[in-house]
Parts: sequence; structure tokens; C-alpha cells
Amino acid sequence: MTALTKYELKLFLRDPAAALIVLVLPVGIVALFGVVMSPGGGDAIETFFPSAAIALGLAQLGMNLLPSTMAGYREKGILRRMAGTPVHPAVLLSAQLVVGALFALVSMALVVAVGVVAFGFGPPGSIPAFLLTFVLGVMSLFAVGLLVASIAPSGRVATGIGVAVFFVSIVFGGIFMPVESLPAFIADVGDFTPLGAFMQALRASWAGAWPEPLHLGVMSVVALGFSLLSAKVFRWE
Repeated sequence: MTALTKYELKLFLRDPAAALIVLVLPVGIVALFGVVMSPGGGDAIETFFPSAAIALGLAQLGMNLLPSTMAGYREKGILRRMAGTPVHPAVLLSAQLVVGALFALVSMALVVAVGVVAFGFGPPGSIPAFLLTFVLGVMSLFAVGLLVASIAPSGRVATGIGVAVFFVSIVFGGIFMPVESLPAFIADVGDFTPLGAFMQALRASWAGAWPEPLHLGVMSVVALGFSLLSAKVFRWE
């Protein structure tokens, strides 16, 4: 497991586009808005930009990179060949999840550090709520990616589905623009999407409040339900 995880980590690092999307883009977003708005006045909108940067990077990782990689492995027969070896294909899946979680953690840490130290954004006001939200966000968005990988017959199809889910999610989830600027109907729908729930829970914890039970519940249900469904329908070949 450890050796395979290291190998998957090396493959990820060799893909400059993946590193750009997951690490550089979120930091670039918080840096851009840090320069434009000169944060530090305590305005509620200041919770939006670092939260959106974290959520955007995690969504790209969970909804796009993870499903396309896993579906690509299945399309190339890698999973089928592994099934005939002592290393079960589930170990490869676990390694992918570990690497994804690692990069999600690094991306989050970079956004917080750069936003707070370099541009004056306030740190998360409630660390326990922030960490709980982050863990549930990783679990729920990765569960969505696993489900996409489970039903997509090829890496190309997985990419197409993932991109569609991603763009719909950022519109309804209050990432394209703050939820307070969205029509009420879109904001209400977004509360029941994993990315929308993650985004609003992040903003609440950043402001020092505890996230709404609805948002924590949505992420928990998606994480558990989609994971169980993925395990049921996932095809190794």
C-alpha cells in the first residue's frame, strides 16, 4: 500500500496540469482577491474568497481528476490485470484516495497561509468547525468522484461527466458568486448539494460560527450514500 501510494504520488507530481489546478489555482484566486479588495476590515464577504479558493481546488480534485484517473485505469485494463496479482485493485483505489486527500490538505494549508500571512485575510474563526467541515467536504466530494468513476465507461466520459457536475455545482454552490447574491431558488438548491453545503459550512466556520446542521448533514449523507453506491456499482474491468 505504501509503495503504491508513493508511486501514485509521483505520477500526480509529474502532471503539471494537475498540480496547477489543485495547488496553484486556489492560491492564485486568494492572492488575486487579496490584492483587489485589501482585506482586513472584517466584512462578511471576506469569508467568501478563501473559502471559494479551497472549495474550488477540492472540487477540481474530487469531481474531475479522481474520476478521470480511475476510469482511465479501468479503460486501459490496469485494474483487471491487478485483480490477478496479490495486490487487489482496491489497494490502488485506496492509494488514489490517500494521494487526493494529501493534496487537498496541502491546497487548503497553502490557501490559509498565503491568505492570512501575505494578504491579510482573517484566519478561520472556529478551528474545530473548520477542520470538521474540511474532512466532510473531502469525503463527500471524493464520494461524488468515485460514483462518476463507477458509472463512466472510459476516462474521456468520466472527464465529461465530471466537468458537467463541476460547473453545475459551482453555480448552485455559491462559488461562482456569493450565495447572498444568488436568486433564492438557486441558493436553496445549493444548500442540498455537497459543494454548496461545503462552501457555506466553510464560510460559517471562517466567520467563527458553527456550520448549519443542514450543511453538515448533506455532506455526511452524500459521503456515506455515494460511497456505498459506488462500492455496489464500481466495475474493475
